[in-house]
Amino acid sequence: MSKEAVAAVREPETKQEKLALLKKSLAKKENSLPIQIMESDLYDHNPGARMLLLVLALGTRTNPDAYIPEDMPEAYKEDKCLGFCDMSQWKLALRVGKSESQIQRDIQMFRKDGVVLARGWTDSNEAEHLMYKIVDAVVKEHKRPSQTADVKRPGRYKSKNPNRGHFSKKNQPVHAMAASAGVNEDDA
Repeated sequence: MSKEAVAAVREPETKQEKLALLKKSLAKKENSLPIQIMESDLYDHNPGARMLLLVLALGTRTNPDAYIPEDMPEAYKEDKCLGFCDMSQWKLALRVGKSESQIQRDIQMFRKDGVVLARGWTDSNEAEHLMYKIVDAVVKEHKRPSQTADVKRPGRYKSKNPNRGHFSKKNQPVHAMAASAGVNEDDA
């Protein structure tokens, strides 16, 4: 092959082709939902809650031909529950390594924070069924600005107020012991 032929294969001929190649090289594919959860600051100091969120993301229905219970409401059957995780709470508890009651508390926290939407129904045996959908927009909103070692992370506690027994300039152990013993510090 000649040098001209090699150059023709490597370089696009028109400006439009060059622009298309440039756009393609610069375009980033969006990460999957589990990766987005791991790259977010959601539940940074609560690894169990983050693990549950990951299990919900990984358990999301993507197959339209998957089994659907017969007694499910027709409105839910129409969308085939795609995008929802319909795993039972006892199974979520086994996968995450938590108790069912803790799974329930975590899901309540997710719903309160707007991270997870839930819908459900009661079947003919009076058993409740819940399905969970992770709100992508909330996860994207909590994306860390960078994925580097020096990225700022939120504090573990919401407020930095000291606890009741903290020591300050006024609250020193000597003063407290003297007061509890009924000794006036000026006499000592």
